[in-house]
Amino acid sequence: MSAQRRERLFVPPTTQGERLDRYLVAVLAPTSRKVIKRAIDGGQVFVDGRCVVRAGIVLQGGERIELTVDGEAPAPVAPQLPVLWQDENLLAINKPAGMPAHPTVSGRLNALDLVSALFAENVGMARPILLHRLDADTTGLLLFALTRLANLSLSRQFSEHRIEKTYLALVSGTPPEHFAVSNHLKAGVRGRTMAVTSGGLAAQTDFTTLACRDGVALVAARPRTGRTHQIRVHLAGLGFPLLGDILYGGMAVLPLGTESIPLPRHLLHALSLSMIHPHSGQRQTLSAPLPADFLVVLNALGIDTKMVDFA
Repeated sequence: MSAQRRERLFVPPTTQGERLDRYLVAVLAPTSRKVIKRAIDGGQVFVDGRCVVRAGIVLQGGERIELTVDGEAPAPVAPQLPVLWQDENLLAINKPAGMPAHPTVSGRLNALDLVSALFAENVGMARPILLHRLDADTTGLLLFALTRLANLSLSRQFSEHRIEKTYLALVSGTPPEHFAVSNHLKAGVRGRTMAVTSGGLAAQTDFTTLACRDGVALVAARPRTGRTHQIRVHLAGLGFPLLGDILYGGMAVLPLGTESIPLPRHLLHALSLSMIHPHSGQRQTLSAPLPADFLVVLNALGIDTKMVDFA
């Protein structure tokens, strides 16, 4: 019996109008059209949870596809990390969902090791230094120092809370226009979650609601401290959990009329970071574009992406 493998795909909005079979052949290359057709004919392809047996259905963008195909998985290719800014002192990348920022006990591919590999051929260059962290499923701007002096300068700015960070969050509920949370957090049971407690570390976040549609809100979050899961816990504690954040009570599927959008990860995006550049001494703001799955939900809700400009 030949080997088979499972694939899970997210269809980006730019694929709207593409036939299912042609999309699968392109995205799963070098898998042949014959193999793709056999999977479809055999009832092994599911689009948004429904079995699809017609190769010619037209994709709308935003679908989740799960399929089983014949053949071994191709050798893994390290994902590209889009560079948002680079000079002699700093490097900023746009971290994708599902990738840890730093090495973990599971040994998963992580942003720090990938960035370090980019500089490994430069003799005499020190290993890039990760200046802050993002949860594995949080997308967006991740900053690295490339020199010792840059590390000292930025580390001091972080410790003195002079770095201004803005995140975008899609949450359940209708939060007020402006609100803030100030409490104490520490690791909960088995260290997987964070809990509000008087014995933890101080945590403060300011929030601004940018838009509300159909029981979902687009919220800008500005953390004043940098605790693990801080934004997620603060929003969930007020009854506005992140879409997709099942760890803190968020929904796994967003119902919209007769349709629904699967939410395989929490929808939190590190949008921008403002700092004093360690060399020029001037304030500089870097930003990361929204990921495709974030845009799918915004478009489905009819929330204008220009609202991001007001974050």
